[in-house]
Amino acid sequence: MTKIYSFFKKDLLFTVSGVLALGACLLGRVSMGFIDFHVIFTLLGLMGVIKVFERLGVLDYFAEKLIRISNTNRSLIRNLTFLAFFSSMILTNDIAILTLLPVFLKIVQKMPRFKGKIAGTTLLIVAANLGSSCLPFGNPQNLYLFEHYQLSFINFCILMLPFFCLSVVVLLAACQLLSVEPLMIEVEHPPALNMKNLLLPAVAMLLMILSVLHVIPYEAAVVLAVGLTFIADKGALKQIDYRLLGTFVFFFLIVGNLSEIPAFIAVIQRMMSSFLSVLLSSALLSQVISNVPAALLLAPFTNQGSALILGTNIGGLGTLLASLANLIGYKVFASYFPQEKKRLFQLFTLINLVFLAVFLLFFYLWYKLGS
Repeated sequence: MTKIYSFFKKDLLFTVSGVLALGACLLGRVSMGFIDFHVIFTLLGLMGVIKVFERLGVLDYFAEKLIRISNTNRSLIRNLTFLAFFSSMILTNDIAILTLLPVFLKIVQKMPRFKGKIAGTTLLIVAANLGSSCLPFGNPQNLYLFEHYQLSFINFCILMLPFFCLSVVVLLAACQLLSVEPLMIEVEHPPALNMKNLLLPAVAMLLMILSVLHVIPYEAAVVLAVGLTFIADKGALKQIDYRLLGTFVFFFLIVGNLSEIPAFIAVIQRMMSSFLSVLLSSALLSQVISNVPAALLLAPFTNQGSALILGTNIGGLGTLLASLANLIGYKVFASYFPQEKKRLFQLFTLINLVFLAVFLLFFYLWYKLGS
């Protein structure tokens, strides 16, 4: 019983969505047609490959390289922030945070007078969220929305180009606000990457990207990618976040049953009829239930795909609940500095709300000027 309790307590989103899915199926019906297996299996393949890259220490290698060329606390934070930003486009926001934030905090532990510890943690988490938003496979909600609205890769990139540019500008500006102190720390030479070990996961990642771009069938890509992952590192498959896949299944069942209630559909469609209403609704709903569930819940009820993609990605900013990556970052920080987690919560919320306001205002004006 203790193990069962711990299993369900560990991921409350999984547990709550499971309970809601059970209720929805009891009141409605169970149908495999509700579940988008394309998204589920594509996520499975991507998560397996990404886990191999994580276990090979690819990000650790580049992080150590950047630390060696950092002379001040500002340059260190800026370098790790942009490594998180660009790496999360392929390796996802949670992997970027789980890899790079501990590296940063280990350095901070060796320097008690380090300035910018909490601001640096916040910016790294924000950067991972923003970077993962710029490509279809950077985070789960993008992959789902990309498939749901049948977008081309080029159209997705064009849509997110202003988001990318604004992200770079605001991150650079935020880093410039940090005080500058000399960085005095000895860094060990990072172990060299074994290129032979990278070959199989690189081929698997290429196959998954080609399947996302609809160049090859996703069924073949997933089978081959999982097979290559098993050959490269069978332990990686054991560490996949299967709860996330389960959460997707639960939300598909919830939304599938809701979509069969005419009154509910009518209300939601009236609320989600314009670009701005979808943009604001999805960003604000994300603050409460996080952006992945918000995307799964709203997508079937609106044809405003561009607004929903922007809204849920912007919605990853704001509260701790706005993105699962936010909670991951908070937990990592609390494991290193438990006495200061309240300070992190306060500054994290303040900085994120400023970012949220800036992005919403920018895209509100962008839409108004373009319409």
